[in-house]
Amino acid sequence: MPTFKRVLLALDLSGIDEQLLQFIAQHAEALGTEKLYLLHIIPDFALPAGAEADFRSKFAPDIPVDEQLKKKITEQLESSFSVPDSIEVEIEVREGKPYEKLLHWLKVKNIDLLVLGKKAISEGSGITAKRVARNASCSVLFVPEHAAGSFQHLVVPNDYSENSGRAIQAAVQLSRRLGGVPVHSLHIIDLPPEDYYNRTGPGQGYRGLLMESAKMAGRDFLKQQKLRDEDIVEAYHENTKGNVPRQILAYARDHGNCLLIMGAKGHAPFETFLFGSVTEKLAQAVEQQPLLIVR
Repeated sequence: MPTFKRVLLALDLSGIDEQLLQFIAQHAEALGTEKLYLLHIIPDFALPAGAEADFRSKFAPDIPVDEQLKKKITEQLESSFSVPDSIEVEIEVREGKPYEKLLHWLKVKNIDLLVLGKKAISEGSGITAKRVARNASCSVLFVPEHAAGSFQHLVVPNDYSENSGRAIQAAVQLSRRLGGVPVHSLHIIDLPPEDYYNRTGPGQGYRGLLMESAKMAGRDFLKQQKLRDEDIVEAYHENTKGNVPRQILAYARDHGNCLLIMGAKGHAPFETFLFGSVTEKLAQAVEQQPLLIVR
């Protein structure tokens, strides 16, 4: 698993911030965190047309806003968890367009892992899960508002691609650091259109052939990854919901507190071109399970 030495936690000064801080405190050792950046971006509000030159000075607070916010974040940090001596913490407050500024800071600070809270109801910050999943230069961890703090299972949606290989290796390493949490390799089998079954021959036997073919490919894939049978729980499910992300989330819900781990993209360019990748859709859809996107 890549070691996430430099982690950036994006804060918006809402109720979810405390949950994110506690989440990182609980898993910092397993993630290999050495440096933690806490970043809040103040939206860049334009001055009203025709404003006087000293408009800002007339309404400026006694203490600069960035200093006030740094103090607030520091107090929240101290109340949420005790920072281990091994982790260096730096608080940054910047002004600008949140999404653009966030991507800029990921590069400036050479970040390994970006941690974002994902609220049940978006408040229009401009930082959407789908955009971040597509364009962030580092790995990304989305923590939904009602996510559990601990993991009973690590679930890797596996399409046998290079990116899936990277994700499953990351899951196995993380499992060892967490004391042996089961790692599930989940392959979703797409079914042909319904009218295909009207042809002579296929029927249920054809669906069985698809399942057996998927299992054979799965075993070959795991051998290529040099993983032992005891390292992985193999799972093969038909895409009965007609929606791969929904099928993945249903599997995760059925297995209690899960962390989903995915590679940055799948290997279905036609689907990606039309609708966006499975990873992007999943980032948009998660509501209970944290999602780690490994790059």
